[in-house]
Amino acid sequence: MIINTSTGQVRGVQEGNLYIFRGIPYAEAPIAERRFLPPLPKQPWDGILEASRFGPKSYQPVKDQREQSEDCLSLNIWTSGVEQANRPVLVHIHGGGFVNGSGAEFFGTTFAERDHIVCVSLNYRLGALGFLYLGDLLGDAYQTSGNNGILDIAAALTWIKENISRFGGDPNRITVSGVSAGAKCASTLLTVSAAQGLFHQIIARSGNTQSIRDTRTANLITLRLLDQLGIPHKEAHRLLTLPAQTILEAQDNSLHTFGPVRDGRAIPTEPIAAVLGKLSRSIPLLLGTNKDEAVSFLSNTIGLKMQNEDVLHSLFGTNSGLVLDAYRKAALLKPAEEAWKDTLTDCFYRIAAVRLAEMAAEQGQPVWLYRFEYAGVQGAVHGAEGPFVNDANPAEGKELAHRMHAAWAAFIRSGKPMAEGLPEWPAFTLSERSTMILDQECRLEREPDLSDNRFPMQVIQL
Repeated sequence: MIINTSTGQVRGVQEGNLYIFRGIPYAEAPIAERRFLPPLPKQPWDGILEASRFGPKSYQPVKDQREQSEDCLSLNIWTSGVEQANRPVLVHIHGGGFVNGSGAEFFGTTFAERDHIVCVSLNYRLGALGFLYLGDLLGDAYQTSGNNGILDIAAALTWIKENISRFGGDPNRITVSGVSAGAKCASTLLTVSAAQGLFHQIIARSGNTQSIRDTRTANLITLRLLDQLGIPHKEAHRLLTLPAQTILEAQDNSLHTFGPVRDGRAIPTEPIAAVLGKLSRSIPLLLGTNKDEAVSFLSNTIGLKMQNEDVLHSLFGTNSGLVLDAYRKAALLKPAEEAWKDTLTDCFYRIAAVRLAEMAAEQGQPVWLYRFEYAGVQGAVHGAEGPFVNDANPAEGKELAHRMHAAWAAFIRSGKPMAEGLPEWPAFTLSERSTMILDQECRLEREPDLSDNRFPMQVIQL
């Protein structure tokens, strides 16, 4: 199938009941003199672009058979038909801690095939290439460099908004969804002026606006990278011509190192609540976390199995004292191991989800909150909800998977996550604080008030 887009013709492939278009470039390659600069609109190409293969992914430390390149800004589309532009659209932003992942890692084709939702996934710049703040060192042209990955996503949404009707999608029903770092990107879009009007609702699974940091924190991370490379701070311009692989090998890939920046340009410096209050229209939000998120990191992060002040400081900076205080209070009420796991889960994920829900509800934005608690074999760890959301034939809990997938599909269609088999799911309000517990038996609970919790929206203050 050949589709005429605003940037040229693309030829996709038919696989089963779906038409799939892979590797469509949505912006100019951010290479050579464009490194660390915002994305530019893609210039039209001649002839027919063969859209049968995923494009190269952004440079990242995890290696596989897929090509890595600075020329990575492409997207992929799955559609069940193009005859009418009336299908809701799901735009998936991959996770990976802002340093790994690609749009090829989209496993939600059930939405396209069964629910007739046009699905899009995309690549964006990662690590230092996507989130290294250089405004203090290289001047005004690089003021938004700490948000290049976010601006890439906004550029992709611009292309999608303009072209998705040609693939059967409704440009006025675009849901942006992500998990983990992808969820942090998705929710951050609420604060990005360049993205306003390009999407209509957001699903954020296990990640919210807590990744946004100030320019002081972001600049210190930049200085650390320069020191690792042996580059004097006043010679930061050398980053513009270093091989990308050299930068990749020197960057810190730890949890929380990279993330969006309140630079005053791409993302305003004012509080997120104030930004939400200025949104020109209602944007439904579906937000949630998993009960045992932190278990995934306890075994993979050295020194994190039990309280370790040095490791905590590397993850939370000057906020680490708040984490320790919360742990000590929790340990008075439950076994130390359980208190540690729950405290890290709260500080990594749950508090941020609840805070964003509170701010959205206070500003009159419709928001639904959930917590995934189905234990199964692996527990309700980070990412465990994925096969249930996608109804990807999980080994157990198939009824829950059917219900969750139906709720997600309903939200994508209508902005409300209602599904047969689930209790009535009211929107979260400051008075009722309704949270859907997704378990073998789903139920509503009241989310505890966070008014006495001082943990901030920002993850790290160095």
